[in-house]
Amino acid sequence: MKEFKQIQIGDGIDIVYAETDKFKTNEIAVTFLAPLCEDTVSANALVFNLISRTTKDYPTVNEFNRRLAALYGAKANCAVSKLGENQALAVMMSSLADRFAIDGESIGADCFDFICKMLFAPNTDSDGNFLDSDVNREKKLLCEKLDAEYSEKRIYSLRKLEELMFDGEPYAINKYGTKDSINSLDSAALKNAYQTLLKSAKIQITIVGSVDIDYIVSRAKDCFGSIKREYNPPVKAVFKPFPDKVKDVSEAIDVEQGKLVLGYRVNCEDNFVGRPDVRLFCDIFGGGPYSKLFANVREKMSLCYYCSSRFDRRKSCVLIQCGCEEENMDKAVSEIQHQLETVVQGEIAEEFDAAKMAISDLIMSVRDDSLALCHWYSSQITDNEILSPEASASQNRAVTAEQIISSSKLLKLDTIFRLVPTKEGE
Repeated sequence: MKEFKQIQIGDGIDIVYAETDKFKTNEIAVTFLAPLCEDTVSANALVFNLISRTTKDYPTVNEFNRRLAALYGAKANCAVSKLGENQALAVMMSSLADRFAIDGESIGADCFDFICKMLFAPNTDSDGNFLDSDVNREKKLLCEKLDAEYSEKRIYSLRKLEELMFDGEPYAINKYGTKDSINSLDSAALKNAYQTLLKSAKIQITIVGSVDIDYIVSRAKDCFGSIKREYNPPVKAVFKPFPDKVKDVSEAIDVEQGKLVLGYRVNCEDNFVGRPDVRLFCDIFGGGPYSKLFANVREKMSLCYYCSSRFDRRKSCVLIQCGCEEENMDKAVSEIQHQLETVVQGEIAEEFDAAKMAISDLIMSVRDDSLALCHWYSSQITDNEILSPEASASQNRAVTAEQIISSSKLLKLDTIFRLVPTKEGE
């Protein structure tokens, strides 16, 4: 399998094509990158939900779905995520590979045409305003997503930690915004958000599979060439190497199991693509069953139901999530700090080989799933250099124990958030 081709088709617009006949499906994702901003985050999210449900030619959800069914059962959806200080918004289609078409049709080309209709011919009125009935439906669904985040206390605790730790920084903003900001949107705000995204966002068209790439390049140039671009490059994340002081915040709500989240600042800007040294440290610290946090905090000391760490290289932070009874939280914080110190002191011999193998296997496994591979490339839209899984795994294999120990010294505890059960009588 070839790794990928990168084709620039406009100012801030690229196609990344990973050509392969390994899968029975083709994946196409068109991702827009915009700054995380309280004034626009909800409008952007709502617009992408709108355009992924209907088009001018297929103005109802039923008609839209019937067209997908005619494309050999293709599936279309949207995704909203947070990449550093940027909001990533994508429309995606998954379809049968061209070689399985009955009459030799180019399914990939037809699906890209359909995506172009979603992006450039949305279901609007003659003035370019989204229809009230569609807007109200998507407002309700987006608010339900926020409700679901609140109901899932693991996600809720992580969002609270982000709000506290990154207060005053765009990263603190929820990728959907707030219910108030969603419900306050009107057709004018949505029209403006839609036009601004087309005009200024960084755009990456990611394709995994085997398609008529010449046709797609030509079609993309025609569509995006009709837009007068004023491209704004991705926003560089606010970098804060050390915390001013450790924040320790508790919140009591009606919950059966307590949640403990720790946020560490990492004193490294993203000057080495992917930071494989910190990624590997994070796995040794709180990744697989061989990790320090799993083996000691969870298993040996039974302080947590789960305890894991995650490195966000774009924001230079490590976040640790635990399911923990309130009476064990202080002990858990102390032991997590102690386990970090064991890495700083170089005690990683038992975990080093297992972590390197696990991370390499995890990276290479994305090559076995078309959707995972598409996400692999599309999520690198913020980066100046795009890496294939092979290149990233090679970086991982080259990391030394000394580099991991050095990277562990870059962490400083910034914020602790505790979600605890409400006491009787409160």
